[in-house]
Formats: sequence, C-alpha cells, structure tokens
Amino acid sequence: MHTFRPIIAIVSCHKMVDGQPAQAVYEKYIDAIHHYGGNPLLLPYTAADSVNFEALMAVVDGILLTGSYSNVAPTRYGASHVEEQQDLNRDELSFKLLAHADECGIPLLAVCRGLQEMNVYFDGTLHRDWREVEGFYEPHLEDKTAPLEVQYQPVHDVIIQSGGRLATFGTKWRVNSLHKQAIKEIGEQLFVEARAPDGLVEAISLVKHPFMIGVQWHPELNYAQDALSKFLFTEFINYASQRLS
Repeated sequence: MHTFRPIIAIVSCHKMVDGQPAQAVYEKYIDAIHHYGGNPLLLPYTAADSVNFEALMAVVDGILLTGSYSNVAPTRYGASHVEEQQDLNRDELSFKLLAHADECGIPLLAVCRGLQEMNVYFDGTLHRDWREVEGFYEPHLEDKTAPLEVQYQPVHDVIIQSGGRLATFGTKWRVNSLHKQAIKEIGEQLFVEARAPDGLVEAISLVKHPFMIGVQWHPELNYAQDALSKFLFTEFINYASQRLS
C-alpha cells in the first residue's frame, strides 16, 4: 500500500568503507528527494535479480540514477578502451531501471553518470574523456585539490534549447560540472535539452515519455537554493506523485 509520499528508488554504487565492500548513496541525493516530498528507497545491486526487481518496482513511483566516481563500462556502448573505474553491478541495475521506466512510463531523473547511462541505454555513445576532444574548453571537471564546497560550485553556463522540458524554466543557467565521460552520439528518441557554450551536451530527455530527464551537472548539491535544481526536483516529484492517484 502506498504512502502519501511517492516512493523514489535510488540506485546504489559499490564503495569501499573501512576496507570492506559496501553499497552507498550520498546523503545529498536522499536529502533532496525527501526535501521535495519523496520517500527515498535505496536499491542495492541485488535489486537487479528478477524476483527482487519485480517486487520492488511494484511499489516504486519514480527512479533516481545518481552520479558516481565510476564510469559506464565501454562494452556497453561498443568501445574497446580500458576503463579503470567501473561498477558493473551498478551498470546492470541502472540499465534494468531504465528499461522499466521506458516501458512503464515511470518518472526518472538521471544525474551525471545517470545521464551517460541513459544515453547509452538508448544506443548513444560516449567520449571516454572530454579533455581528449578538440573544441571542448569549458571547465567540466573539478579541481580535486580544492575543498569539496568549492569543487561543486557553478563553473559554466548551459544554454537551454527551445521546445524541450527545460525551456519552461528559461534559456540559460550556470551549473556545476564534475565529470570525465561525456555524450558523443545522442541516443535514439532523445532530445538535447541543453548544451554548454562549447557544445558539450548537458541535458537530455526522452521524447514521448511523461518525465525522463538526464542532466550532466549536479542539482543535488544546492537542491534547496539553486533555482534550476528546485525546478528539476519539483517537476520530478510532481510527476511521481501523479502515480499515487
């Protein structure tokens, strides 16, 4: 039986904690969902098992694919390079969640790695490192020598495209950017919602879906203050809430 707050499934990542393997989600994602009226449900990699998955999805109203220090496995998009920071269990669960959201119209918000997973799921490809691509000049990667509060501050604009979901917010905004992989070829059925001034794809949406949006930046950091973050989380939870009726 549903609560009055929509249940939002949040994908977990592999992480070593005190020398032991763990499944983890940063609290900022949990806090953002809770703040905007959602009921966070953390999904470990075992949620991908068929019996577990069906039982969990029966109560889920929305899905959040978080950012992560790991990167999408190259084999997922036909590349052959070696990727040191992988999380194959995260890949499996995220792609299963994307398939479910696509087939059943479940609202889904994808952040950073989540955007990349979303693009690959719809047969898009990725640059393994945007710094290797001629023409990208904006600061898309954080300075890891700086304090965390500095690393996550806005560093470049995004130009919002007309005709998309984000167009109701405005035409331009300044975002934080912390990523290595980046979209190369856009996946099928996807609409480019926003680009950086250097052309890098910063946001995508699935055409003809109630609400499936991926953003390359991190709206979860200043979720209660940043206007575009407020817009994204409010819209996401509103669509998830409609499934309660």
